[in-house]
Amino acid sequence: MRLVVTKRNYDAVNTRGPALFGEEIRTDSYRERLVKYIPVEALVLYVAIYGSTYALFAYQPFFSLLARWILLAGIAVTLLWLWKIEGVTDGIQLAVSAFGFVAWVFAFGVVPVAELPWYNQVAAALFLPVYVFLTPLIRGIPDRW
Repeated sequence: MRLVVTKRNYDAVNTRGPALFGEEIRTDSYRERLVKYIPVEALVLYVAIYGSTYALFAYQPFFSLLARWILLAGIAVTLLWLWKIEGVTDGIQLAVSAFGFVAWVFAFGVVPVAELPWYNQVAAALFLPVYVFLTPLIRGIPDRW
């Protein structure tokens, strides 16, 4: 299951029913949260589509607009994939994953973001590991690492 399991949503996620008295609630570890927050499927699809489009149309005048549409489609695919395919209904996890997708794209330094006047490749590259490794702590420090 792709949904991040915390003490707050354990009863809703647990298919066996509510936790029994004295039963230890098994929530996701830091590593499990880390993996679940990274939208790998959408990133792979984005890299494949953007890379192919770049190879075919990079020198065309419409490429910048096309690249922006691919970026927006990537954000939409991230949300739809998690919601419809993976069954994630938690708004916080959806938002974290969508923002994570954007953070990864900024770190890639692709055309839609590299053309922004305030974009800084070094800052984006340094922000990504900070974001990735601190995101699992959004819901508190996990019981297990």
